[in-house]
Amino acid sequence: MPPPDLRSYLALLDQHHDLARIAIPVDPLLEIAAITDRVCKRPGGGRALLFEQPLGARFRVATNLFGSQERVCQALGMERLDQLTAMLSALLDEIASPDLARLDSQIAALPAFSRYAPRLAAAPDPHLTPMALPDLTSLPFLHCWPEDGSAAGCPRYLTLAQVYTVDPDGGTPNCGLYRVQLRGPQELAIQWKPGSGAARHAELYRQGGREMPVAIGLGGNPALLFSALCPLPGTLDEITFAGFLHGSPMETHACRTVPLAVPVGLEIVIEGTVAPGETVLEGPFGNHSGCYAPAAPAALLRVSALRHRPDAIIPATLVGPPPMEDCWMAAAWERLLVALVRRFCPQVTEIHFPHAWVFHGSAIISLEKPHPGMVREIAGLFWGTPWFSAARLLVFVASEDAPADEQRIAWRSINLIEYGHDLIFDPSGTRLALDATGSRGDRRPLPPEHPAAARVAAQWDRYGDL
Repeated sequence: MPPPDLRSYLALLDQHHDLARIAIPVDPLLEIAAITDRVCKRPGGGRALLFEQPLGARFRVATNLFGSQERVCQALGMERLDQLTAMLSALLDEIASPDLARLDSQIAALPAFSRYAPRLAAAPDPHLTPMALPDLTSLPFLHCWPEDGSAAGCPRYLTLAQVYTVDPDGGTPNCGLYRVQLRGPQELAIQWKPGSGAARHAELYRQGGREMPVAIGLGGNPALLFSALCPLPGTLDEITFAGFLHGSPMETHACRTVPLAVPVGLEIVIEGTVAPGETVLEGPFGNHSGCYAPAAPAALLRVSALRHRPDAIIPATLVGPPPMEDCWMAAAWERLLVALVRRFCPQVTEIHFPHAWVFHGSAIISLEKPHPGMVREIAGLFWGTPWFSAARLLVFVASEDAPADEQRIAWRSINLIEYGHDLIFDPSGTRLALDATGSRGDRRPLPPEHPAAARVAAQWDRYGDL
């Protein structure tokens, strides 16, 4: 069974000797991030870290929680991430004629999916204690990179914040992972992503001249984080999808000061409102590109309530040049995306996001029996989906080449490409596809292994010390 909350997950990691406890005082300002950066870049992703004495705070901090493929599997209760592909494929097979424009409503209407809709508890989460006067500055949120938040002198961020919103009519709930900057005891800046569910909700509230209720959750069931991370089709409910991933519905409870419901089992719940169109300058922020994302306007959240477990554990992550924890988290989305793409493009046999490309939507895609013209057609199809609309580079290979074998793909690409035929630009000139399938037939690639390999292996000792 997958772990139902953060504490159960940490206990599971402890049991597998995959959790390091740091008992000495460590500063949330840069020091925790520096330690995490060193550990997560170790072979295999290092261990998860639990900082038991963050300076100036009584709550603990956990980082690198999902920094390996094994830990992502443990968080989701699976032996292999390919099980995600099988789960979603089985669900999508129940849709007779999938339509990308209506896929969210088609999935939501399936009884095999809707049975995971969240169930509202009659009472609030008994583990949460209200803070009489909310003071966010008393919590050990991290300062990760030296120039973070320097435009406004606010360097600390909530980096694994589940942000819950609904539209003004109370429908189409959304849960997303957004950048949240600490600005004061009762103020946060939230950088919604353009086109995200929260951004759509914010625009509807702005048009209506109404305050937008927002709730932020930290911790809880790991499936919530992975669901919030995934760019699900349309307005598909992330809490229901988390129940689908977990194998049982999430239980939710009503917030105290805003008309929203959040999952039971969270470590921290923050509630507040965003005034119509009110923004502050947020950033810069050290990003996965290896550069600071520039400062930009962000929504200002005024906090109305804060509840926490008496011994709360605050999950946090660090983003920057790969390898990083978020690369391993994105591997779960990669496996789900394979199922989605195959439903609309059966020629696709596999997809791989290299760690250095993953957050640009760029990928290596293998095709079954490619023929001249297929790559151009499929590249156009991919660019027309929300998942690859911003992909800077798509590399297409034949199905006999495993996309995850990056060294072989690089070798094949540089040797099989004819620039006049095999480089495909989209009309805007901002996206590029590479046909490394060798489908033109004027070059016959060598087989992956020499035909006599088995015979040589059987007689290897006769060859002596070559």
